[in-house]
Formats: sequence, C-alpha cells, structure tokens
Amino acid sequence: MDEKIANAVCVYCSSSSSCDPKYHAEARELGRLLARDGRVVIYGGSRIGSMGALADGALAAGGRVIGVLPRFLQERERSHARLTELHVVDDMRIRKQWMLSRSAAVIALPGGCGTFDELLEAVTLKRLGLYHGPIVLVNSSGYFDALLSVFDGAVRERFMDAADRHLWHVVADVAAVLPALPASTRPAGAGRPGVAP
Repeated sequence: MDEKIANAVCVYCSSSSSCDPKYHAEARELGRLLARDGRVVIYGGSRIGSMGALADGALAAGGRVIGVLPRFLQERERSHARLTELHVVDDMRIRKQWMLSRSAAVIALPGGCGTFDELLEAVTLKRLGLYHGPIVLVNSSGYFDALLSVFDGAVRERFMDAADRHLWHVVADVAAVLPALPASTRPAGAGRPGVAP
C-alpha cells in the first residue's frame, strides 16, 4: 500500500443532504474532535451532506483536511473549496485505494451504499492482513445494527469466524471515537485456511 500520512484518519460518510440533520451535526463534531486531536482527515472531498459537515468541522478547528474525489463526481458532489488538499482521481476504485492506503485508521459514519462499499472493503482487507489499522463504526441511533446482524449471520453460518468480530470496533457516538482508535488489532483470521474473508 502507499505511504501513510502521519496521524491520518480515513472517514467514510455520506454526501446526502436529505437525511436527518443530526447526522450532519455528528459529522461536524467528529471533524472538530479529530482536528483538535491533531489528526489529518482524509475523506471523499464533497462539500455537501455529512462529508461537507465533517470537513467544515475540522477546518473550523484548524485541522488539515484532504479530499479525494473522482473526476466524474466533481460536478455532482460539488467539491469542497476550502480543503487543505483536494486530489481529483480517475475513478472510485482509485479513490478508495488512495484514502485507505494513506490512513492509519478508518471511521465509518452512517451513510449509503458508497459508505457500505468502502467499509466492507476495509474490513475485507483487514481480514486478509493487507490493512492493520483500527476500523471504528459510529452506530448513531443504532444505524449499523442491521449490518452487524448480517455479520452475526455470516459467523453463525460459518462464512466468517467469531474472531472476525474483532476486525471492527463499534461506538455509540462520535464522542467515543478517539478512545476507540488505539484499539487496533491484528487481522483476526488472516492466513487461517478454510475461513472465507
């Protein structure tokens, strides 16, 4: 993977402006908390929805914010004009790889299919031993309960191992994110034969 940026945290979240505004408020607060802790925020580069709120919160607190936006989304997601850095890349695959490879940790806020895609790729790469940082799910209002239930079903049916539940850490709100970040674990099942990633 590419060279990491010191103190960088990759945040997956939504560009939706239609969801409950409480999610935008949480994203803004997370940005503020990360910046005050000296973390560099790497995210999807948009100025709308939770993405924009995250960046605004970090920037208002004096933080460094790096956006990564695919060229075809530059118009649709409206890139944030005040970022420390904006990297425009060719496609979604490169965006995901750029964000994850340069980050020491992953945080997933509530979001849609793009957030799920990014999060599941990070979990898979950690399971395979290709990513080693903590993955923190912010389970605001129980948002990720259904996904966690799917994971439990995969464990129950032996598509995943029970130890794989240690690949991620779940917190109830953004105030609990920073204490959870040091809880990095080695991939629970990397290299075990017979257990699907």
